[in-house]
Amino acid sequence: MATSWKVRWLLLACALVMGTGTLAQAQSHTTISGIVLDAETGETLPYASVRIDSLDIGAATNVEGRFVLLKVPLGPHRLSVSYIGFQTKTLTVDAQPNPDPLEVRLDPLEAELGEVFVTAEQYEMMQTAQSISQITVSPRELAALPSFGEVDIFRSLQLLPGISGSNEGSSGLFVRGGTPDQNLVLLDGMTVYHVDHFFGFFSAFNADAIKDVQVYKGGFPAAYGGRTSSVVDLTGKSGANDLRAGVGVNLLSASAVVEAPLGRRATVLVSARRSYTDLIQTGVYNSIFETLTGDEATPEASNGGAFGAAFAGPGQAVVQPDFYFYDVNAKVTVRPTNSDVLALSVYNGQDNLDESRFTSTAFGDGQEVATTILNDISDVTQWGNLGVSGKWSRQWAPRLFSNSVVSYTEYFSENVSASLLESIRADADTAEFSRALGSLEDNTLSDFSVRLDNEWTASPAHKLGFGFQFTRTDVQYELTRNDTLRVLDTDQSGQVVAGYLQDTWSPGSAFTVTGGLRLTHYDVTEETVLAPRLSAQLNVTDRLKVKAGVGRYHQFVARVVNENVTEGARDFWLLADGEDVGVQRSTHYLAGIAYDAPNWLFDVEAYHKDLTGLSEFSLRFQRGDADFESSNLFFGGTGVARGLEVLVQRKFGATTGWLSYTLAEVEHTFPALNDGDPFPALHDQRHELKLVQSSRLGDRWSLSTTFTLATGKPYTTPESQYAITLLDGTEQSYIHVGQKNGERLPAYHRLDTSVHYRFPVQTAEVDVGISLFNLYNRTNVWYREFDLTQTPFVTTDVSFLGLTPNLSLRVDL
Repeated sequence: MATSWKVRWLLLACALVMGTGTLAQAQSHTTISGIVLDAETGETLPYASVRIDSLDIGAATNVEGRFVLLKVPLGPHRLSVSYIGFQTKTLTVDAQPNPDPLEVRLDPLEAELGEVFVTAEQYEMMQTAQSISQITVSPRELAALPSFGEVDIFRSLQLLPGISGSNEGSSGLFVRGGTPDQNLVLLDGMTVYHVDHFFGFFSAFNADAIKDVQVYKGGFPAAYGGRTSSVVDLTGKSGANDLRAGVGVNLLSASAVVEAPLGRRATVLVSARRSYTDLIQTGVYNSIFETLTGDEATPEASNGGAFGAAFAGPGQAVVQPDFYFYDVNAKVTVRPTNSDVLALSVYNGQDNLDESRFTSTAFGDGQEVATTILNDISDVTQWGNLGVSGKWSRQWAPRLFSNSVVSYTEYFSENVSASLLESIRADADTAEFSRALGSLEDNTLSDFSVRLDNEWTASPAHKLGFGFQFTRTDVQYELTRNDTLRVLDTDQSGQVVAGYLQDTWSPGSAFTVTGGLRLTHYDVTEETVLAPRLSAQLNVTDRLKVKAGVGRYHQFVARVVNENVTEGARDFWLLADGEDVGVQRSTHYLAGIAYDAPNWLFDVEAYHKDLTGLSEFSLRFQRGDADFESSNLFFGGTGVARGLEVLVQRKFGATTGWLSYTLAEVEHTFPALNDGDPFPALHDQRHELKLVQSSRLGDRWSLSTTFTLATGKPYTTPESQYAITLLDGTEQSYIHVGQKNGERLPAYHRLDTSVHYRFPVQTAEVDVGISLFNLYNRTNVWYREFDLTQTPFVTTDVSFLGLTPNLSLRVDL
């Protein structure tokens, strides 16, 4: 009995000693948490870097600008906070038990330095992240880059390594052999399916409304799914804590933005942009329109006249094309508590083009008109995006954060054309013949989605992410020719349910591994797929890093390319059904090495992607008008994309920028096309060199220059056209083409430059800029047209824009 007593006292004493030791250890460390803000507007800054360099402890802020540092020893420490486009700030923090959350405010680069201690490392425009193939871009700094006239986020992203920069006719991103539809584009959590204005010459996003841009060129983590190429995650501005406004105008459009507080805990931002090309057609508009259509934007009325014995020449349209685009962004943000954020975001953008015209062509003997051909053409095209998202973010504890989003997105594209053709003899009162033809192409896609993402910092070595997503997508597509011939009529619905789990493991400052799994069920094909993801980075030294990644990705909605060598390429969206359109799958293999010098970054990455489930649509192989079965229209195939990217970046100083070179190959194989032999994809480019330079010339002047050099893209050329008489006596016309994408366009190169002058006028800031696009007026071939009515057939080069100047004026109040 006495012995048992002693044992109990001994065990109790040991427990007290261990508890005291644990408490002492806990009291020797603490947790530092806080939020990073824009000092001028009060905007939270997502993905900012927060570090205690002396302890080699660091973290990145989440989407709401919050951070947490675990196991920080008690006592004073120097905390360094940096964010692209802002001055790096270093402050002293006194780490004590249970400290209050910090509030760190960063000044924009152009602001006065004041008494803040500023380091030399101030990223201005683009910064490569710690994760492989991830890049952060500053929208506020993009205004300095040359453009068609608008500050264009997606056009600027085309200057990054690994993203094609020679696609003047599209704002979409061709990332490492992928196509624009294979990019997941998110704006405040809502999916955006079409990113073009004005047939691709401008992107659909107004830079006034965007706060942060994260680009994953490949190997993206398990939190993202539904696309096989890349991710562009845009975070909209919440609005300033004081009243702010800005207006801008250039030779194509005008824009305005207003930010204001709504009481003590709420803000609102509204931005709008509209072209005035339907009211005033400037030289810039005329140049772009003529490039797009090959027609004059402001033709003069004409009755055709009589110029020859047999043909008087083509009549001229007497109605000018009517075109304009607009977009509106609005966001209301409410912070009911220090831990909660509620936000409602709305986006609407639309393009309207009316090319309706009336032509009159006269035939005669050179002296008088015998017959007049009248053609009344109605041609109206509309396309655009509508999206709304509601978000609730909550910081449950310093270590646990949740972000939930409910969103709805709709994309539509409609073209309605009709032609009334009449022939009138000079000696007759009525038409000799009359023929009416029409066509319709209508594509609508709607997307309802619910998403929940959680971040839990379990320990200094483990940061967990987990969540789920539900998406319902409805797609309608109708293609009708000659009024009655319905080529395709599709009405689809599909649901995707996905869940994911990932862990970022950092056993030490020199090594980081992020592993994740994404499980997805797609009800149309009734399949459940597992997508593992893994990436790692090893810091060999303080400046030398080695990185690698691998991942599996799936896509259940596709933009189908219409392959037609005589009519050009059109595209439309459809759901994967496992028959006509397959589920796209890709596997990414990535590896790279980076050397981070004091003022320079040298980065090399190699990638290899295997692709399956690719789809093309073509009418070229039809046997007749009645043979429009879907199995004869769609073609499935596989592909491979591989490449090497080299980046040399000057990170800081009065002059910044980068030089990038990409060596790449994209090859597709479709068993029913090209005799089953592999062929280059339409967007394949072997070499691409890009130079970006931005200089601050004193406090008021800035000069920026961009240069792009790329090998020509492939195309398919027809070789002949012939007719075969069938057994029933009818004739069927055939076009014989050469090897698919067997020819290449000439090399592409272009130099752009812009100059901006900023100056104050009382309480306003004024920015006057001039931009020169294609400075040395290079004639770059966009595509080639073929006239098969002549023998031999005639090839015509359709070129991109030549030298195009633009002026801009911006006033911020």
